[in-house]
Amino acid sequence: MILVDSSAWVEFDRASGSAVDVSLAGLIAEEAPLVVTEPVVMEVCAGAKSPRRERDLRRLLGRFGLARFDPAADFNGALTLYRTCRSCGVTPRGLIDCMIAAVALRHDAEVLSHDRDFARMAEATGLRLHVDSLR
Repeated sequence: MILVDSSAWVEFDRASGSAVDVSLAGLIAEEAPLVVTEPVVMEVCAGAKSPRRERDLRRLLGRFGLARFDPAADFNGALTLYRTCRSCGVTPRGLIDCMIAAVALRHDAEVLSHDRDFARMAEATGLRLHVDSLR
């Protein structure tokens, strides 16, 4: 299972040609086990410039599995991940990224991301990154 982070969806939506964009397009074409989580849907849809674009993005993301965010488990998981990173000298820039990482860890999913924070979190924790993630 591969949890696709917001940054990867942005790369794909912009057809940036980055390794993450190309990888995600290939994974979609081969019907790989891709999932999103509610914080990813929120971040991606928040970037929509119109209600129509938001509907299109929701329709796109709705094609994939949902790794549900569990408030009791994932808020605590994000907090633990944040503290673990800080104890290793790495301070994640955003708690939402920690929440997404907590969901991935609980579901034993790799993360496909174009965000260096995930690479730094992976160095300090057991988070697994997809090979094509930005490192």
